[in-house]
Amino acid sequence: MALTPGGGRSPSTQQKAPPPPTLDKATPPRPPRSGGPRRWPRAASISVLRLGVLIGGIVIILDLLFMLLMERSLNADDAAAFVQIDLFLNVMLFALLGVLVVRDTTLMLAGFVAGFFAGLLDAIVVTAASVMVPPPATFDALEFQFAQNVLVGMAVAGLSGLVFALVQRWSGGQRSR
Repeated sequence: MALTPGGGRSPSTQQKAPPPPTLDKATPPRPPRSGGPRRWPRAASISVLRLGVLIGGIVIILDLLFMLLMERSLNADDAAAFVQIDLFLNVMLFALLGVLVVRDTTLMLAGFVAGFFAGLLDAIVVTAASVMVPPPATFDALEFQFAQNVLVGMAVAGLSGLVFALVQRWSGGQRSR
């Protein structure tokens, strides 16, 4: 064997380094981090916006329908009944929103965020429609209606999502996805 000027082996006799390991599709993903706060993934934001717009749009349609029915009603009892039915349907839809978002994202906070977004969307559209209806409502009534729509959306969706997540955790059931 011939010596090289540097005193080492010749390049033809050196061992080659093994190739870097390739990741197979069969390689299991790393387990999630334990400890520390969880980060908000981009997929959760997409789910919150998508479901918030969908359920918020349905709530907007129902609110506008019941505004029309209240304008056309001649009896005060009928108008009060329409307000109660509208509120009940809004609560049901916002509760559904909270459960769907938390089930989809597995984040407890996602229900509050989606409820706030859907309630804000509903409040903007319904307040704008209330301004256009003759006679226009007072600023205090519009402010109360706006705040009520946002708070009902956020509180109901957030609490229903929180309850869903806690029931899943306490029951030992596997979260979907």
